[in-house]
Amino acid sequence: MLTNIETTVNNQRYVEPLPMSAVYNKQQFITQFASLHHHSIQPVLVHQLLATQANISLNDTTSSYFPHTVAEFWILYDDLHRPIACAGANTAMADSSVGYVGLFEARDVDAGVIVLNAATNWLRRGGVGQFQPVRQILGPVNLTTWLHYRLRVDDDPAPSMSYEPDHPKFYQTAFAKLCSFLCGADHKAGFVKAVDYYTMYYDMDPFIDRLSKYCKDVPLESTGFALQAWNTLDFTASLNPERHPALSAEDNVARRVYDLSIRMFGGKDLFDEQVTRETHRRVVLNDLISRPEVDLASLLDLSSFVVDIKTGQDVGYLACWVENQDTLVMKTVGYVPEVHHTRVFAYTILETNKRARQAWGCTRNALALMNDRTTSQTEYIVGPSTRHVYRLYVHKPQVDGTGPITSYGPTLS
Repeated sequence: MLTNIETTVNNQRYVEPLPMSAVYNKQQFITQFASLHHHSIQPVLVHQLLATQANISLNDTTSSYFPHTVAEFWILYDDLHRPIACAGANTAMADSSVGYVGLFEARDVDAGVIVLNAATNWLRRGGVGQFQPVRQILGPVNLTTWLHYRLRVDDDPAPSMSYEPDHPKFYQTAFAKLCSFLCGADHKAGFVKAVDYYTMYYDMDPFIDRLSKYCKDVPLESTGFALQAWNTLDFTASLNPERHPALSAEDNVARRVYDLSIRMFGGKDLFDEQVTRETHRRVVLNDLISRPEVDLASLLDLSSFVVDIKTGQDVGYLACWVENQDTLVMKTVGYVPEVHHTRVFAYTILETNKRARQAWGCTRNALALMNDRTTSQTEYIVGPSTRHVYRLYVHKPQVDGTGPITSYGPTLS
């Protein structure tokens, strides 16, 4: 039977969540950990990620999925030995001075604070002598920024869609209480806002009308670029290239998406450049296509590469699909830095929305997980939107040894 680690200090009972490294029956631990994720993230994916880490010895810092990282995971149990909260922590691939806290689920605020505190303290201590104490902790990040992360913090009553964080409102409270617990009177030392991202929701018809006026009904090809739809390429084979040795470079959709992602986002904050191609296709893309809300036929029909007509080179891509039978989700719309993308951005979005309305009957769209600059540009062109807001938090521990690293979290009531 798995249960908490309990300590009594001055007749006060303290509990610490159970770390996976202390468990012999890791399969049971992983199953219980994944069971807490059945609403907000795929349990199959969580099981896959933890199983990979469970095969790594304590002193090994390599993994077939996340190389050069050290990770730990915790479960908190109630008095009936039922799992009620969990969290994970790991060092970032490219910079071991940065740590991530994520894979967070909890049944109530206090339980959430306890597992977050355990994960944060583990990173601030340097694990069990496995790495140098980190100088910056980001959360919630699920092992890598290529996967789901952030908390939704807006007040819009519409439920989260498949790509959005989906969690109770008290998760924000858990991070706020953890901030107070970590920093005491100095509120600058706890978790604070790092950055916000946005999804913009529009009704399709007025959106297309306004964007058409901006583009002056001139075709995309007039800019020197063209769209190449994924449904003309061999997307399925590209997810398993080892089984398809004759796969052409053009048909290798997964490789092209990965290469463009590195070019588009490399060097930017909060981007894990060292994620391998194998991890990208086996974890990130499979996470996308295995969600039941994602219509694969619409994904292949509406997703596309942006190609330079003269050179034939990829300069960007759009990952899109239809959700809830009426909403076009534009999950990734990106271009390499050499492309002055504001107008190209508008043209490609316009063409994709027209296709979604005509072929799939879409009446709404969602420009998903955009940064502040892109959100402002879009609303300048097509007008205000209904926004969903997602927040990433940061904590910068004191590195001189004077910061409060506690052995015990709040008591479990």
